[in-house]
Amino acid sequence: MKKLILAVFASIVLASMSFSKIENSTEIVSVNKSDKLDIKIKNDTSDVVKVINAGSGGSYSLSKGTTTSIKMEEGDKLHYYANGKKGDLILTASKEMDGKVQLLSKL
Repeated sequence: MKKLILAVFASIVLASMSFSKIENSTEIVSVNKSDKLDIKIKNDTSDVVKVINAGSGGSYSLSKGTTTSIKMEEGDKLHYYANGKKGDLILTASKEMDGKVQLLSKL
């Protein structure tokens, strides 16, 4: 009977040691899914302007006098958008533009 109790106790101790090794060996790895840039465009013109992000296909209406943030990936192109068609190129997103306000009249 003593041998049985000792064997059960030894099994429990060994099992708990194995679980603690598993817990201590797990690592958390963070993965950055994509590097989105925050492109800010201030419509400093006197008209409402519609634009489209050729990369994601999202369209935006830029009200006069307001600043709009658009999430873009590096290399995405922003075009004027009128009558359901892509117009002239406004800008190509770059890391240098990230978080900085771009004046529409200067683009």
